[in-house]
Amino acid sequence: MRAISTVMLPLLIAVAATGTAAQSAEGGGRSYPDGHGGEVYFPMGDRSFADEVVSFTAGEPDGGDASSSPEAVLGVPDWDDGGGEEALTLGCMGDLVVSMSDNSLIDIPGPDLYVFEIGPDTEATALAISEDGENWVRVGRIAGGKAAVDIAPYVDAGTAYWYVRLLDLKQACDSRTPGADVDAIGAIGSATKIALDSEVLFDSGEHQLKAGAHAALEEVIAAIDNPGSTRIEVAGHTDNVGSESSNLALSERRARAVADFLDLSETFAEDAVTIRAFGESRPIASNDTARGRASNRRVELTVRTAPTEKASTRQVEILGVWNAGEHGVMELRRVNGQIEGDYSLDNGAVLGDFVSDTVFEGDWVEDDSRKRCDSKKDGREHWGHLRIEFETAQRDAFDVFWRYCGEEEDRGQWRGQLERLL
Repeated sequence: MRAISTVMLPLLIAVAATGTAAQSAEGGGRSYPDGHGGEVYFPMGDRSFADEVVSFTAGEPDGGDASSSPEAVLGVPDWDDGGGEEALTLGCMGDLVVSMSDNSLIDIPGPDLYVFEIGPDTEATALAISEDGENWVRVGRIAGGKAAVDIAPYVDAGTAYWYVRLLDLKQACDSRTPGADVDAIGAIGSATKIALDSEVLFDSGEHQLKAGAHAALEEVIAAIDNPGSTRIEVAGHTDNVGSESSNLALSERRARAVADFLDLSETFAEDAVTIRAFGESRPIASNDTARGRASNRRVELTVRTAPTEKASTRQVEILGVWNAGEHGVMELRRVNGQIEGDYSLDNGAVLGDFVSDTVFEGDWVEDDSRKRCDSKKDGREHWGHLRIEFETAQRDAFDVFWRYCGEEEDRGQWRGQLERLL
């Protein structure tokens, strides 16, 4: 069993790039060049990064053969602009899903997720995360030089996420490498996963710990640094032999048995150990073979450091994501009761509110436009009035009417269609 690296508080450091990863004196943390002249610190070092491609659908146009291998995003950032290591070009509206096998993404104070995108700019890319690779939580986007994401406003505290999804938002479809160019994806907020073989812990169909299980669990306890400030989630899993309900019950009893052993060790703080039961719902191998079923019968421990700061008070609800044609992808969201949004063209933003179920009134704001306003909105001098008229209360399609600041009549119109992009 490998040693466990305790998750430390995040620290995002911008210093002069050295071109190599600098070893930290604390807990194996390392700093990696961000591709833009700075560095990013990851408390768990090389184990912080995605290590498996789940799926990749290249956009149109794509990046060509030289930049189309999705495996280029795995592991530590290693892009070399001198012609060495490659990065992945998503292509226009390209869609990439990756996973992490021995660590997970969690919410900690500050930024939690970092996407290493190469090139002079960070092209607009939507991000989503998932516990199981099927149910996704949208966590905003990277754009305009922003590559670090705080997932706190979008997630439940304490939940561990194993999958990350990137969707290009059509901002640079006419460039030599259309779409975002991704070198690596890493979890700054990271927890360790330890998988324990159920055959070591339990007899077949039973939930009482075997005598030999005690030594294995004591080894786990001994390997955890700073146990007094550690939180552990114990998750039980089974194969698909037997009924779904009986497997769920067995996985819960087994998780409870392991959690009770950890509690009785008096190593961890009160209420530091929690359990979850998944039964047969999350296999990691095929249940068609004896070896696969054995792999699926397991107990997993997710080990993390207890948070030391209050959770974010910023709560975000995604209202919809629409394909807005030449304007790219538009998203509207409710943030602490207020409506805001953005669209891909010129890093556009939307500010305002719904005046009815089908009409949104507000302003658009962009980095550049044909007219510069005398006053600023949202810190920018290019803005104007915006009205979005949805066809139905389900908001599946809409027309946008817009004008520049100071104008009384609408100048233009564009249309959007709801898409279940993430």
